Amino acid sequence: MIMKVDELITEAITEFLDVEINRDSSELNFASKIGIVQKRMAQKVKNNPKSYGMIDASQKYEYEMFFTSNPNDMIKIDGWIPIDTGKIEKAEKINEYIEIGLLRKIKQAAA
Repeated sequence: MIMKVDELITEAITEFLDVEINRDSSELNFASKIGIVQKRMAQKVKNNPKSYGMIDASQKYEYEMFFTSNPNDMIKIDGWIPIDTGKIEKAEKINEYIEIGLLRKIKQAAA
């Protein structure tokens, strides 16, 4: 099962609440607590990337898509993510998407 972004955010909030009420971390500042949560979430994703919707590194992708968060989102996720071009409904528009900066071709690593 692949988690959606809202599920991933809920998981991160749950982790934060656990850190927030934990007696061992009660003396830590806010930034330190966030650091603990980041490490926990990174470990969870590392241990089970498919359940968190992460990209399978063995799969080859031709394009990346730019993703940007809404201004009111608590957690900002801005950057490029590989995209399966088979998921683009209007493949004939790929060149247009590249021109407007929504897609970019992934540079192939030298073999």
